[in-house]
Amino acid sequence: MKLMQKRSLLAKRQLLPTGLCISQLCAGLVSCFHLPKVAFLLAIFSSGFVFAQAPSVPPGELNKQEHDPVLKSIEGITITDRLGNTVPLDQEVRLANGQRVPLGEVFKSGLPVIFNPIYFSCPMLCNLVVENMIKSMAECGLTLGVDYKVVTMSIDPRDSALDARNRKRALVDVFKEEAELTGASTDQSADGWNFLTGEESHLRLIADSVGFDYQWNDYNQEYAHGAGAFILSPEGKLTRTLQGIEFDPQTLRLALVEASSGKVGTWADQIILTCFVYDPSKARYGPAALFVMRLGGLVTVLGLGGFLLVLKRTGRF
Repeated sequence: MKLMQKRSLLAKRQLLPTGLCISQLCAGLVSCFHLPKVAFLLAIFSSGFVFAQAPSVPPGELNKQEHDPVLKSIEGITITDRLGNTVPLDQEVRLANGQRVPLGEVFKSGLPVIFNPIYFSCPMLCNLVVENMIKSMAECGLTLGVDYKVVTMSIDPRDSALDARNRKRALVDVFKEEAELTGASTDQSADGWNFLTGEESHLRLIADSVGFDYQWNDYNQEYAHGAGAFILSPEGKLTRTLQGIEFDPQTLRLALVEASSGKVGTWADQIILTCFVYDPSKARYGPAALFVMRLGGLVTVLGLGGFLLVLKRTGRF
């Protein structure tokens, strides 16, 4: 009987005016479930207050960016590939030990650099990027601090040198754990990974130079930003932009070898880079179209030459 009453109420929902429908629905629920009327009314008033806070947006319009304060706040936030740009090496940054130096100080090793802009209090995206970057670093076959360096820079001017030290200690430990699984050397990992903080104006110029856009989100009280890592030459020139939260180990390796102009890696890496080019749509290196065409032409010529040689030897030519 009670089930029939509830079905009847729901069926009438489409036919009654909103106010009348809600009042009858409340009365039905009270009689069906024997709810105390005072408690039930308080619940209704509370829910009404919550509904009153929702924006008056027509059905089906809630997911549109102009009606969503979160989506609207990150409009246009992306990573722009600025291949060939050089980071401003004269901009002042703060090392994890608190020392203020020009950015160029961390590029004096002569090694290619993985540049990783994040902020230390990021609730999710930065952590995903760093975790996957560490995994790829441990599997790429190159040695941190010997073949390449990592520069992690906080875009948040509120982050301090102490925050940088704490994050460095934690992430270097995570890298060592990952490296144990692959057998990668970690002897120089602490020296090979710099964590930088600084003033807003300097951090913004550095991030802009590689195409890393970000913006403070007042609605969520956090930064909206893209996801990716940037490969820089020993001179600070952007040689490859790796977008996304996952990084193929072989792609990371080839990008670092490419940035070093052959100073790291093996002869096999050089052969691959001669025949392959980076495909941004797939976020990995693939056969160069011109190389494939030339290879196809060579195979055709050799095949035709072999066929004619066989004909000549058999006296058919």
